[in-house]
Order: sequence, then structure tokens, then C-alpha cells
Amino acid sequence: MIFAYIGADLALYFIVKILRGDFWYWMPFGGLAEVFSSSFIRLIVKTLTDFTLIVQFRHPNEIGGAYWTFGLFLTTASLPFAISVYGQKVGKDMVYEEAM
Repeated sequence: MIFAYIGADLALYFIVKILRGDFWYWMPFGGLAEVFSSSFIRLIVKTLTDFTLIVQFRHPNEIGGAYWTFGLFLTTASLPFAISVYGQKVGKDMVYEEAM
């Protein structure tokens, strides 16, 4: 479930960047190297921002202020859901162990 959540979040981020015309990173390698470097750097910046909330990534050339704020609220809102999923998983394991 965690990979689906992170994958959906990253896919939404990449779609927003592509639709806004802001996907290409500033390094002009050209060709396939530019696609790879842009994808890799956007992935790293998004992952760092999701886990650390570095304020400097609010810059429009990186995450952007609106998407940074959206990520902040999405992370905060997903916490109760993650806790309930974990509680259900632990509860099922405990019932299984008690039956043995």
C-alpha cells in the first residue's frame, strides 16, 4: 500500500510539472540525458521535500509554493489513515498469533 501511495503522489507531481511546462530541469544536457536528469532530480527533490519539508524547495523552479503547501496538507491528512491501516494490520496479526 505504501508503494501505491508514494507512486500515486509522485505521478501526480510529475503530471502537474509536465502540464505546467516546468518539468525540464535547468541543466541543458540535451536528448535522453536531459530527460533522465530532469526525472531523477525532480524525483530526489520531491522525495526530500516530502520527508523533510525543506522550506527552500517552495521556490517556483523546484516544487513551488502551492504544491509544497498541498504536500504539507496531504502528508498531515494521510497520517490518521496510515495509523488506522497499521492498527488493522497489527490487529489481524495478533488474532492470528493467538489462534496458534
